[in-house]
Amino acid sequence: MAFDLLNMGSQGVLTAQRQLNTTSHNINNVNTEGYSRQSVVQESNDPIWWGGSQYGTGVHAAEVRRGYDQFATNELNLTTTNLSYASERNGQLGRLDDMLSNSAKKIPEDMNSWYDAVKAMSDTPNDIGSRKVVLEKAKLVAAGLNENYDVLSRQKSETNEVLSRTLNRVNDIAKELVDVHKALVKTPASGHDNDLLDRHQALINELSEYTKVTVTRKNDESFNIMIGSGHTLVSGTEASELRMVNGKPDPQQTQLAIVEGKSLKTIRNDGIGGKMAALFQFRDETLPQAMDEMGRIALGFSHSINKLQQQGMDLNGQVGQDMFRDINDPALAASRVMLPAGSTADLKVYIDDLSALKTGEYDLKFDGSQHTLSLPDGTRQKVIPSGDPAAFSIDGFRVEMDAPMRAGEHIVLRPTRTGAGDIRVAMTDPSNIAAQSYLSSASHVQGNADFNVTQRGHLTEFQVAISPDANQYAVLDMKGNILQPPAAYPPVGEVTVNGTGFTLSRGASGGDVFAVNLMPADGDNGNLLRMQDLQAKKVMDDGRSTMIDVYQGLNTEIGTQKASASRLQDVGQVEKEAASSRVAEISGVNLDEEAANMMKFQQAYMASSRIMTVANETFDTLLNASR
Repeated sequence: MAFDLLNMGSQGVLTAQRQLNTTSHNINNVNTEGYSRQSVVQESNDPIWWGGSQYGTGVHAAEVRRGYDQFATNELNLTTTNLSYASERNGQLGRLDDMLSNSAKKIPEDMNSWYDAVKAMSDTPNDIGSRKVVLEKAKLVAAGLNENYDVLSRQKSETNEVLSRTLNRVNDIAKELVDVHKALVKTPASGHDNDLLDRHQALINELSEYTKVTVTRKNDESFNIMIGSGHTLVSGTEASELRMVNGKPDPQQTQLAIVEGKSLKTIRNDGIGGKMAALFQFRDETLPQAMDEMGRIALGFSHSINKLQQQGMDLNGQVGQDMFRDINDPALAASRVMLPAGSTADLKVYIDDLSALKTGEYDLKFDGSQHTLSLPDGTRQKVIPSGDPAAFSIDGFRVEMDAPMRAGEHIVLRPTRTGAGDIRVAMTDPSNIAAQSYLSSASHVQGNADFNVTQRGHLTEFQVAISPDANQYAVLDMKGNILQPPAAYPPVGEVTVNGTGFTLSRGASGGDVFAVNLMPADGDNGNLLRMQDLQAKKVMDDGRSTMIDVYQGLNTEIGTQKASASRLQDVGQVEKEAASSRVAEISGVNLDEEAANMMKFQQAYMASSRIMTVANETFDTLLNASR
């Protein structure tokens, strides 16, 4: 009997001691990040039968259990991913919104200053000083747009650098998880290394900040870790590697790829989640949107002014020259095309209609027999290039193919992306500003055809009349006498009469009359007045917006996205705090509870010690009685 008492007392002491040790471990780690509360599971020993009755044989510590709930932990991982995405997105949009509200706002201010300078020049159109001011203000507009483009380009490069650093950390976490898995596999099958599991969960928590994470346990006590929409990052004791690979056809538009064995597979960015998803969205959607809108502003401003320059006469009595670099310069037209490496195709994008231009990029594919164009809104349509060179038009621009695409090629067209970076002031002589309009007050124009004098010859006064059915045109003198017989409208190429050349596009209405006076007129400011009208003229978005409206629309759009991201971050913060609270209820250490446990297990320890004392005393009594 004494032996049984001693055995049960010692078991009780050992069990209570393990309870006290575990409780002390909990108290010591109350402030340890990621620590999960541990508790000893004690079970009664198997009973024995004696004399037809069952007798208990004491207690033992079965295992040390970690406070853990898979559902609560998965919810925490998901809310961590969502909050990280929203926080990163909000921060990026905040920086872009600040730029548009501060530094970029100089662009509309500089434009308005240019219009003010034109207005001042219209009072004294022959004054060289006023003309110099107009040119300097034009340079300020171009410089502001160039600076804005440079800032957005730097933000794109910086985002790529952040993506690269983030990817390196994800790969490091994968390696650390493999080390943890190897240690877990070596853990005896009868137990779990709870502190090692805490380390594992801490790594998963950090990984959840960068990407969406799914964790499943394997039979060997290790785990499968999948990211995004189901790409395996870690499988047991093997880890895959994430890489950034050059985009196609734009190498700067790097793509995410995963190394699986000896193969390299690209991953779609839209399902990755977390901080990485926000970085990809900012680089691939937000920044291009801002660059495209700024590009539209630059194209609209420079082309509209150049167009008016061509419709007036300068101080030397010559037809006006471009004030800004021609937006359809062949080099600029070629730069709007992203060709894949090794391509022999030669494509150029020419801007034809500012009002029809849209933001975004167009994907052109050729399967060997058919060209398919994917539009920015996601729709696809077949295009049939025709003419020499082969060309097709869409959304205000024309694509010319000087050399054809090869079967299977994929080419990206970006009509407005680099517009803000390309704008330059080409004019150096202020006397070349075309203040005088060569279209006199005798003109009567209802249509939207473009009429431009390309060359001044002996004919200095004439009119071009469109027939009532708009099928023919004729060149007349100012008295109505025919200088050139009626011909089919619109004319093909340049029309020359007595050394004076002009071009006339489609769009004229029946009965339109273009009255031209190429004689210099001192103090004439007719063309300057038309330049001033550009300030309020709706030449963008199918005649719904001015160029400054486009900037204000971009500013409003980014501000709206910023407000939405801020609200999403607030919601994400609340959801994560709720998920963290649920995990803390299960895994967190409560000092009051641990103090109560300490007293309870201390009393159990003392009581079990008393059992051992009674066993010793009983054993001594038995020994003394036998003497």
